[in-house]
Amino acid sequence: MPVSTRLSALDGLRGVAALAVVANHSLLVSPSLAAAYYGGDVHESPLGFALVYTPLHLLWGGAEAVVVFFVLSGFVLARAVRSRSFDWFGYFPSRILRLYVPVVAAVALGFAILLLPHDGATQSPWLTGRPAGYPVHDMLQDLALLGGTSGVVSPLWTLRWEIIFSLLLPVAVYAARVMPAWALGLACVVLSAIGAIEDVSTLQYLPIFGVGVAIEGMWDGISRMARRIGWIGWTAILAAAVVLLSARWLLLAPMGHSAAQHAAQAPIVLGAAILVVAAVHCRPLRATLTWRPIAWLGAVSFSLYLVHEPIVVLMANLTDAMPLTLLTALPLALLVAWVFSLVVERPSHRLSRFVRVRAAASPLAAPAARAPKPDGQASTKEPADERAQTLVHS
Repeated sequence: MPVSTRLSALDGLRGVAALAVVANHSLLVSPSLAAAYYGGDVHESPLGFALVYTPLHLLWGGAEAVVVFFVLSGFVLARAVRSRSFDWFGYFPSRILRLYVPVVAAVALGFAILLLPHDGATQSPWLTGRPAGYPVHDMLQDLALLGGTSGVVSPLWTLRWEIIFSLLLPVAVYAARVMPAWALGLACVVLSAIGAIEDVSTLQYLPIFGVGVAIEGMWDGISRMARRIGWIGWTAILAAAVVLLSARWLLLAPMGHSAAQHAAQAPIVLGAAILVVAAVHCRPLRATLTWRPIAWLGAVSFSLYLVHEPIVVLMANLTDAMPLTLLTALPLALLVAWVFSLVVERPSHRLSRFVRVRAAASPLAAPAARAPKPDGQASTKEPADERAQTLVHS
């Protein structure tokens, strides 16, 4: 069965989730809504209560978007390995360049924005806790990534896990070959839940990528089953995904912050996995995610994720009101993301592809990777791993 190197609905899913991340940071400017993340209660208004303690929270659920993106990345990278054009020798340098070049530009942009005046009057605990500057030490830490990040451009923390998993991809692929995919997926969900309970970041986050690898291993069987599901079945499946992804917020009021976070990790990961599958196989959802505006959003989603937070902070300090922050920061972030994608991200794609082709042609590469195509022309088709954009939440 031919392996598709691009599932366009997943790009749309990335775009929608990236928008939720921007909304998350914009709404955290509100002290009452930020209280939900800092141990407080949100009971000031029915709308505030609904935005926090019901599935409406997914409209600005940045933490849930992280899980979706990690599952997506694991799936897309594992799928790339099955591509005929895939070569391990070219994969590693091209993947590192694909991630690090935009990070360097995002750090530079964050530094430039933080040079602007940013003394606001808001009392949001999220905003008052933001760093006032970007010291050289913090910039170097963010550029290195693997040792952790400074939090100045907070979404970068997830790039650390993206890079670590990218380096560990051979281990994940080997695990998928020596054990049933369903067992791998179940083990990863359990390990992630244990990591959340024990507060071990490595154990909490890396297995989420493994869930995506497991989905790819079961993809043919999933596709066969999905073709037999009608609209009633998909309605129930999507409702289940929404409830599972909302688990932390549904449990927050009765259980409290720590207990809700521990209990919700496994349901959130399962909900993200269901959503990834539904994005491709549920026709109405797929049609929505491939709609032209959503497709465009998906195309700039990685750039939007990288550049939006300093813009949100700047506009929040200028406007001192959450609604104005959302109304001004969102269009500005979209504009900057579009320019960033043209100036930084697309060139990084080209550089990454160039390095991959040159590495595959090296005498040290596997002979199969150097073999020409039957027509004598080298393949220029972009492999799926080049589209594994990382969209994550602070």
